[in-house]
Amino acid sequence: MVKDIKVDELSWEQHPVFKELLIKKLLSHEKDNVDLSIMMVNAKKGVEVPPHVHEQDDIVYQLAGKCKMWVEGEGEFEMLPGSFIRIPAGIKHQPHDVEEDVLAFDIFLPHLF
Repeated sequence: MVKDIKVDELSWEQHPVFKELLIKKLLSHEKDNVDLSIMMVNAKKGVEVPPHVHEQDDIVYQLAGKCKMWVEGEGEFEMLPGSFIRIPAGIKHQPHDVEEDVLAFDIFLPHLF
């Protein structure tokens, strides 16, 4: 089934775990019966997300802003517009040092929600 999603028409909502983040759910298992989750993520300047692990692969494409991403066993990555990173399932990571408001396209496979 083809789905025409108008991102600008979707409302921002609080992330279910990291309350300081806002998300827009583009596709989800719960809403669309798909085996992946795709969302837009907004992190305001100064936000610190604690280190965490997902049971899913986490694929991030940064659209705007500036921050760093720490990935266990790999180190620090500077995230700028156009940065793309895949964090395999089970790997601890942490977006941090948000210097400019971040907007990112985030995909979880299999689904997060």
